[in-house]
Amino acid sequence: MTEKEMKEKLKSVLKPKRYIHSLGVCDTAVKLAKQFGVDKEKAYLAGLLHDCAKCFEHEKQLELCKEYGIELSGITLECPAVIHAPLGAAVARAEYGIDDEEILQSIALHTTGGCNMTKLDKIIYIADMIEPSRDYKGVDGLRKEAGKDLDSAMLTALQSTLKFNIKKGSIIHPDTIDAWNDLLIHKESD
Repeated sequence: MTEKEMKEKLKSVLKPKRYIHSLGVCDTAVKLAKQFGVDKEKAYLAGLLHDCAKCFEHEKQLELCKEYGIELSGITLECPAVIHAPLGAAVARAEYGIDDEEILQSIALHTTGGCNMTKLDKIIYIADMIEPSRDYKGVDGLRKEAGKDLDSAMLTALQSTLKFNIKKGSIIHPDTIDAWNDLLIHKESD
């Protein structure tokens, strides 16, 4: 599938605001990839497609997870907002022709994070939070930090996610806690 075809398909399945967000994540991911020595094409594709399953209704998401053989843990079912990430990786493979495991993993981890995140995984997670249309308290500081140090920015991004969920009284996905702990363990051992 060509880039143009991907964009046309994506535009047809996403709401206009979500499509603009995806383009912003794509551009931001490429900038971060250049800065941190990551393949720009992979960052481009992962950023573009990271939300390709976001606008499906919840029941459709569950149906597609079954179809693609994605097993959702009980805790993931309790956090329906994160289902589009692992589903997005499967959709990117099946419907957009992406077969690069690094790209697919970064799409799958963009909402929760996880252990042993690659630079590309971190770039997509952060780009999703700092792309130009994002506007929330602390985003400018996170943008500056992302321009300096990827792991430090990742910790700040995860901290923001944790605080947001705690303040809302929401369940925190264990993969997010694992990402936080993993980054701290590896930071301390550097």
